[in-house]
Amino acid sequence: MDPGEELRISDRTGEVVMGSNEALSATESGESKLTVLSMTCPREVEDGVREHAERNDIPLYYFDGGGKDLGLALGKPFSVSVMAVLDPGDSKVLKLGEAAHGD
Repeated sequence: MDPGEELRISDRTGEVVMGSNEALSATESGESKLTVLSMTCPREVEDGVREHAERNDIPLYYFDGGGKDLGLALGKPFSVSVMAVLDPGDSKVLKLGEAAHGD
């Protein structure tokens, strides 16, 4: 499975939020089905996201690349350090979280 392709499909056919504040809020509220962090996500953001993800049993996926790479994978002309998938749409993106969780 190509993570970038599945993330693009979820952005196109489902609902995602991008950015530290939006992704943290979605993870904190339990809305997120999967939270994706880039390898360059700021440590304080990662710590907050991880804390809320553990509390709400939301899987995390570490995208193999920096924020610019994640943004490009999503087809965006900007850097994305963290994002939350609220609705996967037609994608199989939630399988990334299953693999990360070891399910």
